[in-house]
Amino acid sequence: MSGARPERRSGRRAVPPAPPTRVDRELADGDEIGFGSGARVVHSPGHTPGSIGVHLPHHGVLFTGDCVAAVDRVMLGVLNIDRTRALASFRRLAAPEPATACFGHGDPLTVDAAAVLRASADRDSGLQVEHG
Repeated sequence: MSGARPERRSGRRAVPPAPPTRVDRELADGDEIGFGSGARVVHSPGHTPGSIGVHLPHHGVLFTGDCVAAVDRVMLGVLNIDRTRALASFRRLAAPEPATACFGHGDPLTVDAAAVLRASADRDSGLQVEHG
């Protein structure tokens, strides 16, 4: 976007539309991805309709994407298209009980990850259990 400027609407800047992205492979819930000794897709809509997490059961690792964040606290990610679905996805992402959780935003959770995810997901305030 060299030299491109965001549009102005009502005196505020708007982000220009993103160009289309080529899809190499569509994924569905439960699909195995060819890495990590059996990584599995966990469909987690709410942030966006197509949001996913990736669970590596062999390694006990869960990548939550933007559904869950860990900035001082483990919490529901922000800017969700559908908060109700995002909360359901948060609870669903806690179900595999990973040893380690990695988030789209924030530091990985490596101690009591399953318990912290469960406790945080069971609450709906958006600001849950501190970790660190």
